[in-house]
Amino acid sequence: MEAELRSLATQDGEFLTDIGPVGDSFCFTVRAEIGSKGSVGADLFDFDVCSPSWLDSELDRHSVLPGGQRLFMRKFEPDAVELYVRKRLRHATGAKWNEIASKIGEWARWEFAG
Repeated sequence: MEAELRSLATQDGEFLTDIGPVGDSFCFTVRAEIGSKGSVGADLFDFDVCSPSWLDSELDRHSVLPGGQRLFMRKFEPDAVELYVRKRLRHATGAKWNEIASKIGEWARWEFAG
């Protein structure tokens, strides 16, 4: 089985091209709908896209922060985010969907993870 990206948007359903940070400090939660290639349906996976400036400001307020499922980029570029997701999905293969979802879960929060 192979993973396939069905959509990429904010948690509120906005297209990534429709959002834009004001300044150089940002952190957006992105939602990817991903399913197995050739099947119907998809599961939701969330991850944060943040700037180094945002990280700096958070570290000013907290002495320790978890990395979790965050991607960092200096400038918010929706096409670069999508390219990154598609590249990671090429490596998300397995005999069963849970194997694939587990691999995606290394960099995104699966809606059914617990």
